[in-house]
Amino acid sequence: MVESRARVVEEVLRSIVVPGFDVDVVTSGVVRRYRVSRDGEKVAVFIDFTRSDPNCLFCKFINHVVWSYIVDEVKRRLREAGFKEVYVVDEWRLVEL
Repeated sequence: MVESRARVVEEVLRSIVVPGFDVDVVTSGVVRRYRVSRDGEKVAVFIDFTRSDPNCLFCKFINHVVWSYIVDEVKRRLREAGFKEVYVVDEWRLVEL
């Protein structure tokens, strides 16, 4: 059960493109990892916001509006995929978004 749900999470996350870039949120390193509950109904997605370094050109583009879009899109698409609870967590600070 968990393995099949993990494949769903992977597919969904790889379908979400970082706005302004031709790369998905997994390949870009925005999503660092995810965990699916044993019952397959909940998922936590850990996002790396540490890339928001002002010296990083990639990070300059990823402003608050784009981060909000990514978080909202991850939650929406995973709920559409049948997850009852979706948590997006700032991995660096371990804060739910």
